[in-house]
Amino acid sequence: MNIKLSTNLTKISADILISGSKSESNRLLILQKLYPNLTIENLSDSDDSLHLKEALSGKSNVADIGHAGTAMRFLTAYFASQEKGCKILQGSERMHNRPIAILVDALSSLGAEIKYLEKMGTHRLRFMAKSCKKTP
Repeated sequence: MNIKLSTNLTKISADILISGSKSESNRLLILQKLYPNLTIENLSDSDDSLHLKEALSGKSNVADIGHAGTAMRFLTAYFASQEKGCKILQGSERMHNRPIAILVDALSSLGAEIKYLEKMGTHRLRFMAKSCKKTP
């Protein structure tokens, strides 16, 4: 089954003032990556938000999110949706012991190519878009 989400709103432009919560910040960081004309004010300075922002803006093939569980889940879905490139998503040792199989299985059933780099069902994941020529 192939599912593709699309929109004609790619030219969306907005300034968004938020409460500064981690929850709002993380969701809006993903939206900002998808719609670069969004400006966010009062972004959370939580570890999750800082790691998420860094991973989204990083040029490296490896995104390390430390202990940021929310960032791990959001980035798993985001990287799985990308049509280009390869990415490894990892975190702290504690993160590598947390389960993520339900999310990976759901995304894989939609066509995402996600490989476990360590123990099955836990973090440290490699995402391979169709255009990926080699593994990072």
